[in-house]
Amino acid sequence: MSENEKILIAKINELYGSVRRTRDCFLYTQKNVRLTDLYQSGGRAILGWGKGGAVTVFKNVLERKLTGAFDTDFSPKAGFGKSRLSAAVTELLGEVPSGESSGRVVLVFNSAFGCRDSVSFLKEKFNIDAKKYVPWNQDGIDWRREKAVVVEPPFAWDEDCFVLALDPDFFEGLKGDSVLFGSLSSLVYRIPSPLCAAFTRSIYDLIKELQNREEKNWFVYDTVLTKYWLRKGPYLYPKVPGERYMEFVLHCLENALVVSPEYDVPSIVPFGADLGNFTKLKRNPFEF
Repeated sequence: MSENEKILIAKINELYGSVRRTRDCFLYTQKNVRLTDLYQSGGRAILGWGKGGAVTVFKNVLERKLTGAFDTDFSPKAGFGKSRLSAAVTELLGEVPSGESSGRVVLVFNSAFGCRDSVSFLKEKFNIDAKKYVPWNQDGIDWRREKAVVVEPPFAWDEDCFVLALDPDFFEGLKGDSVLFGSLSSLVYRIPSPLCAAFTRSIYDLIKELQNREEKNWFVYDTVLTKYWLRKGPYLYPKVPGERYMEFVLHCLENALVVSPEYDVPSIVPFGADLGNFTKLKRNPFEF
């Protein structure tokens, strides 16, 4: 957790008390205040808090007591490989157009550092640039032809998970070099089965929502948002100067809006919110 996130959380507690429950794009606090969430856990909750079937799947798999280190149907074998998660990632990115098996091989990391080091490893050893998959902002990329893609499952959890999806032919070649393969494998995380099942379902939920949400669902908020942000798809990039950005974040919070505390992490249009949720900010604008 960054220092700015800590400041934001502390200020939420100071003004409104702890968050007692969440739903869609809203946080409900101890002092019975509903906050509109534009941060959405850095995009992990872009589908909405509790939206889709991920939470239900998590509870169902947990009920099976699948919490051990053994292989299950849900988690990639030994932390990587073919699984329900890899099938979901393959459907999201599209079938790889070559190789005996067109399904992606996934490597899972439980920190940004492990994922970053793996991406750097691929760049240094193989000159492969692993692109990050960003829902709705694709810039014409054909993901099927990318040898390595970083996917962040849209399921918010205290411990972030990152998935590195590899072309199967490239992965087989990588396995042939025991030293290189060992270096990469040392960074891989063995994800608990209930959490892996939730991540898998969240990706399928995202695939469905990619067909349902479009420009018309976001531009309706422009009348209140474009004063402070430049919008690209559902993502909001601040117009407020960097040196005053944290001041703006806290000003929004005082007006019942939770925005990204990080200048370089975009806020997100709160899908399903009413324009009335921005009335306080409209009446009490931030001048810059």
